[in-house]
Amino acid sequence: MKISFLSERTTRAALFSLLALGAYTEAQACPCGCVKICVDNLADRPAVTPAAPFVLDVRFDAIDQNERNDAAHAHWYGSHFLTTATVETQLGGQTWTLSVPRIERHLHTDKTAVGATNYTQNVVGLGDITLGTRFAWSGFTVNAGVKLPTGNDHIIFADPDGGLSRRYLQPGTGSTDVLAGLRKDFGAADSAWSEFVQLQAQGAVASDANFRPGTTISLGAGVRYKVTDSLAVSLQGSLLRQFRDKNTMRLDPTTPRQAATPSKSVYDEDLESGGLTTSLAAGLSYKFSGATSAYLFYSQPVETRSYVTKSATSLVNPVHATAIWSLGLSHSF
Repeated sequence: MKISFLSERTTRAALFSLLALGAYTEAQACPCGCVKICVDNLADRPAVTPAAPFVLDVRFDAIDQNERNDAAHAHWYGSHFLTTATVETQLGGQTWTLSVPRIERHLHTDKTAVGATNYTQNVVGLGDITLGTRFAWSGFTVNAGVKLPTGNDHIIFADPDGGLSRRYLQPGTGSTDVLAGLRKDFGAADSAWSEFVQLQAQGAVASDANFRPGTTISLGAGVRYKVTDSLAVSLQGSLLRQFRDKNTMRLDPTTPRQAATPSKSVYDEDLESGGLTTSLAAGLSYKFSGATSAYLFYSQPVETRSYVTKSATSLVNPVHATAIWSLGLSHSF
């Protein structure tokens, strides 16, 4: 018993150190300008048990930018499909997770009105893998993790105005990020109603010389109602604060735009990052059995505020400012 207690205390001390590192990172103005989908399905997943020590959650997110930001940036279009497989298990009395995303983007432009060249391109590849853990502490759930730079971040884009510099479209950010969060769940186990509040942050602790994704902080809350033993409905709201990316990449000097301004880094600090997005999401979940459940969410941005001085056509990262469909299946085994 003494050895077990010391082991648990040592493990938790290490995790609190990781959280402290996350707070230090945040103060340095680091993390992520990548896609953030503010939907939480933790309450809909089967629990890890000794008889079923693993849970597999596969989630598909569809993001349509073919009329992004209410058509305010109408010459640029894109469809994004994210498939994320997450495996959960327990070790040392704590839940550990491994998340592996696959990213597929279909990009095209319509610049005929300004006499420029159109382009079409598909970007497909694995994204950045995340390792995480969570545990109970004083009535809260503490979660922490590390995002690794496993996704490709050097795809050449055919858009002559984009080059490598449009980094938020890459499958990976090229950075190692620390994630930390605190969650509070409400509602008795036998109650039809349950609620949660969650605060999370993500910040880069290592990045390449030319690009450092901006820190993100999100606050989310939700309510869930069990209509029957199998069917539940959810409503969630979130605030996502994305800080500005640091981007000093330059375009190919042979391109006309860069040749005209050879000393200027076109995306010095990415003008499409840096803002606050408020979103609402509604969801349904259905439990087929004690081991398998499915869920469907629709999230919609309510308001997007930009905190970067820019032209009227340069808006906050459009991936954040559009409707998202999320479909998932969870199974314990």
